[in-house]
Amino acid sequence: MLIGTATTVEEAIANEKSGMDLVVVQGSEAGGHWGTFLGTFEDAIIGTMSLVPQVVDQVNIPAIIDGKDILPGHRQSDPISGIMFYNSEGDECGGLIYGNEEDEDGNISADVSLTFDQYKQDQVVQMHYSGENGQKNYGFSIYDLPDTPLPELLKCHNEILNSNLTEDEKDTELDKVWKGNTQRALLGKNNNGNVSVQLSDSKGNPRIRMVLDSSDVPRMEFLDSEGNVTYKLPPEL
Repeated sequence: MLIGTATTVEEAIANEKSGMDLVVVQGSEAGGHWGTFLGTFEDAIIGTMSLVPQVVDQVNIPAIIDGKDILPGHRQSDPISGIMFYNSEGDECGGLIYGNEEDEDGNISADVSLTFDQYKQDQVVQMHYSGENGQKNYGFSIYDLPDTPLPELLKCHNEILNSNLTEDEKDTELDKVWKGNTQRALLGKNNNGNVSVQLSDSKGNPRIRMVLDSSDVPRMEFLDSEGNVTYKLPPEL
């Protein structure tokens, strides 16, 4: 695997054209020790968080498993920057991403995610934050994933989508492919100011909720598989 470095968009494009497998983006925070090789030194005075999304829009940075880009174009148009993690086999195995934008009406949104992937699969642990105009959600999640490698599941997924099955039949088959891919636990705070812990069963149905609401009033709820509360602490009088 060949890895190049770039301090500008032009250098990133040059890396890709020269056959590099990966490009490491170096912002000016490197303290003057970054390796500019195209243009002037002044051209490369760009912060990392600004430079990365510009590079992502211009080059193909792959999500690699078993040496293949399993999601061509993934996040290429997203206004984000970040870091991708790779294991010793060259597989993408998680990462840190950050993005924010402001629309023409002045509405501001921001998102952050730090993920760690199961071997040859998707994320099993995630720390996340999202905010829009003062409304915030953030927390920590863990997931169950099947043992089947993600590339095999994506292949089955695409075969079903391109098949002659009816839409209902496709939905049924897709549910089988992604069986076992569920969020099992969430610790976080929502827009209403409630801090909660939610535990879900193997099918992803919430079964236990512990909540401390915005008025500092605690409660605990037990739910059935349909989402109905079967028992609550403190009990309702």
